[in-house]
Amino acid sequence: LKQKLRAKRICAAIAKGAFLLVLFLVTVYPVVWMISGSLKGTQEFYTNLWGLPQEWKWENYVDAWTRGELGRKYLNSILVLVVTLAIVIPVVCCAAYAIARTNFRFKKGIYFYLLLGVCIPTGVLAIPIFSVALKFGLVNTYWGMILFGAAQCMAFGTFLLRSFFISLPRGLEEAAMIDGCTRFQSFIHVILPLAKPGIMTLVIYDGITIWNEYLLANVLLRDAEKMTLPLGMKAFMDKYVTDYPQLFAALVIVTIPMLIIYFFAQKSFIEGMTAGSVKQ
Repeated sequence: LKQKLRAKRICAAIAKGAFLLVLFLVTVYPVVWMISGSLKGTQEFYTNLWGLPQEWKWENYVDAWTRGELGRKYLNSILVLVVTLAIVIPVVCCAAYAIARTNFRFKKGIYFYLLLGVCIPTGVLAIPIFSVALKFGLVNTYWGMILFGAAQCMAFGTFLLRSFFISLPRGLEEAAMIDGCTRFQSFIHVILPLAKPGIMTLVIYDGITIWNEYLLANVLLRDAEKMTLPLGMKAFMDKYVTDYPQLFAALVIVTIPMLIIYFFAQKSFIEGMTAGSVKQ
């Protein structure tokens, strides 16, 4: 009986390992293939489609950066990303804390109203967004991208951080208030430091969303000088669609920053995503 149980455990472990290996390859190989393709010459790309490059063409990155004018688009994307997060994070933290920790009239109604923002597809909002932006003079401006991008991130951010704040023990802030802190001071000095994993999760999730935002940029931006990277990549693909090595090089340039950020912040991201699963 013990041998049968042991054999079952071994078989289960092997099956689990095989499944994880397949999942790893399916997830990682496209990235490896993209990087490999970006380092090949145009002729080698078609003759050696799946293999590693025989001669590494680092100049593809220089050509892609120059032809796509990615430097300006990088600065535009960074500007939109930083300012949008600077608006989203404080507002979402305060809103989520108020919904999670305080009692006020229409609390549930406001929370469910915010959740509607998660349910509505972004594509449905394209025409209303353009109409409002046109009325307020936000078309073809950075502020249009920032304000509408921040509005799109509010609903999910409030939902995520509310779950995180609920999971924190109430005794911590109560003890701080007994020692003389106001509710706001206990929020700043006690709750927010403990909520760092949840906030980091929100920064990563919203950061990736803002960095990859194409629909909003396509609706609002017109001038090439104000294009963000997703819109710039579309223009690059239209002009150099047959030059796959340079296209792949441009894709690597756009993708690598988010991969690096996630690699260094993955611990906080995992902690934040699992927060709220255990009730205190």
